[in-house]
Amino acid sequence: MNRNDFLKKVGAGAAFALTATCLGGCAVENIAPDSPIAASNGAVDFTLDLSTSGNAALANNGGYVIVNNNVVVGKANDGTYVAATRTCSHDPRKQVRLRNNEWYCTAHGAKFGLDGRGKNSLGANGLTIYQTELTGNMLRVFA
Repeated sequence: MNRNDFLKKVGAGAAFALTATCLGGCAVENIAPDSPIAASNGAVDFTLDLSTSGNAALANNGGYVIVNNNVVVGKANDGTYVAATRTCSHDPRKQVRLRNNEWYCTAHGAKFGLDGRGKNSLGANGLTIYQTELTGNMLRVFA
């Protein structure tokens, strides 16, 4: 086998492996309709209407939505609402989501408790957590 044949075979195999991995493991995230996040001082303070279809994932324990690509809002297993930054403290990628009743970074596996404390070495720096307040169908998320 010459070099060119080898590269063709390796390239095709790598492309198949990457495609199969992504198709089997890439999840569609629930993106909430844009909500106003205060920009004047950078503080997080917005309200989600839980009765809208864009926030339907929050009707179920373990469900979550992404708001403005900056905040992940979820419903914990005990039915309480929780919110955190999407930016991982280990490596500043916006890939934090709610998984198995903990915050999890899909980029590299950092894990955080719902209180933001690191649960493994990659999560040792903690995670920014936001407060939530439910009034009727309106869920306020704020710092």
